[in-house]
Order: sequence, then structure tokens, then C-alpha cells
Amino acid sequence: MNNAPAPDPLRLLFGGDAMLGRGVNEVIRSAGPAHPLAPLWPVTRAADLFCANLECALTAQDLRYGGPPKAFYFRADPPAAETLRLAGVGLVSLANNHALDADFGGLRDTLRLLDEKGIAYAGAGENLEAASRPARLRVGGRRLGCLAYCDHQDDFAAGADRPGIRYVDLADAATPAVLAREVEALAREVDHVLVAFHWQHNWVARVAPRYRSLGRALVEAGARVVWGHSPHHIQGVEWIDGGVVLYATGGLVDDYAVKPDFRNDLGLLFEVTVGPAAVEQVRAFPIALDFGQTRAARGADRRWIDRRLAEGC
Repeated sequence: MNNAPAPDPLRLLFGGDAMLGRGVNEVIRSAGPAHPLAPLWPVTRAADLFCANLECALTAQDLRYGGPPKAFYFRADPPAAETLRLAGVGLVSLANNHALDADFGGLRDTLRLLDEKGIAYAGAGENLEAASRPARLRVGGRRLGCLAYCDHQDDFAAGADRPGIRYVDLADAATPAVLAREVEALAREVDHVLVAFHWQHNWVARVAPRYRSLGRALVEAGARVVWGHSPHHIQGVEWIDGGVVLYATGGLVDDYAVKPDFRNDLGLLFEVTVGPAAVEQVRAFPIALDFGQTRAARGADRRWIDRRLAEGC
């Protein structure tokens, strides 16, 4: 008879897009790598695992993607990796439309710097096999696995012999079943599966039915948390059986212009408490994104976030 006590629930913290390039890179140069996220450390460092979407390349090389031109290229110098480490980030998603902004060399430097800082990653790599490989972590005695996908920037897609991201074509009717099988396979090997998904268009007010259907399919396949990002603002949360879908976690740090209707300068950190077999609780911490630094949101800003989250759910 096994009388061992059940392990304590895990507190997993999910942030949105960490864009450390451009103006934020200049802030890090002048104020140091702690500056962008230091006001959030009491929350981010307290989590068992803090996850963010790394929305830039980390490299000293002044490179640009050699493929079709794009509007924005985000690259941060190597000290930005320390910004993540100091904030307690333990896992980043790289499956997004900026992972190759500093070309293949920039991606390779990003992977190396993350390895040096002890930060796990998923969603990009030297080839399709590597980009598809889940991150595996042991947190609080539990085995976690994270798969990461992106549904746009198809020219960033990794190939058999080409570095890139795990791009998926959601216009292909077979894609949801393919992803569900990958989740099912990982769920047989770990205690909890996380799915990071850089999905939807920017500035969409409502989650389209196709994404709600996909989120449900991934949870039913065994994902404990589906962690969405990309629209640049927060959307709602949906409970599905023993799992949860965070449709859009907004921004974590950036230098972006503000869209008044979407208030992308306001957001949330989502703390998901995971028990042995199900999500037990979701808490949301309101944040305010100033130029190159993020802090707790208060007063009218917090009330606006409360209303937006209630509407989104």
C-alpha cells in the first residue's frame, strides 16, 4: 500500500510576447538586463515554472532574414538572455514569426544562449525534427512536456535540412488531427503536456470558432494547458474538462505603439495551478507595459483589464 502524500500542485505562470529587441534592447544597454522585468520578479520568480514567448532573435550578429522582406525585424543583443534568466523564465516558445528575423545564424545564436542560461525551448531548431521536438522539463517532481506551433509566416518553416520554426497550416483539414496525435503521444510519456500556439491574426476582437475547436481538440488529446499568443492583446480563458485554453496572453515586454481599442499596453500574467490530473485554478495578474519595462497594473488600468478579461471569457 502506497501511503506517500500526493505532490503539491504546480504553479505554472504564462506570459505573452517578450520582444527584447529595438527600443527594449536600447533600454537593456543603458539600464541593464534586470530593468525590463524587475518590477514583476515577486510574481515571476515565485512560480514553479515561468513561460514566455520569445518574440525576437538573441544574437550579437547584425543579420536580417534572407527570405521575402517583412515589416519588422526584432533582434536583441546577448544580454537580453539574462533579462529572461533574472525574471525566472524557465521555458520559452520559439515557434513564432520573429524567430528567424536575424536569419539562420541568429536562430543558432538564440538556441546557444538559451542553453547557456538553462532556459528550455520548443518550436524552432536546426531542422524540422528539432523544431518539432518537445521541450521536456522536470518541475516539482513532475515531468512536463511542451510542444510549440505557429500558424503564420510559412516561409519560416523548418525543413528536413533547413533551420526554422514548427509552422502548421491550419487551412489543411488534416492538421488538427496531426497535432492531436502529437499531443497524445507526448501525454503518454509525461505527467502534463503544455501546448504553446502562436495563432490568430493581430488585433482580432473575438476568438474565431476554428481556434476554439482546435483548442478543445488539443485538450481532449491530453494537453493540460494550451497557451496562446500572437494577437498582441489579451483574450479570454476557457475551461475544458481537466484543462484550460489561454487564447491570447498578450504582451510581456515591448516598445510597441498602443492601439487604443485594444490597449496592448495592458495585459495579464496567467498563473495556472495544476494538480495531479487536472487544472485546479487560474489566477490572473494585471500588468502594464511601459516602454521597455513592465510593472503591476493599478487603478483605472487594472479595472480596464478586469472588464476586458470578463468580456473575453
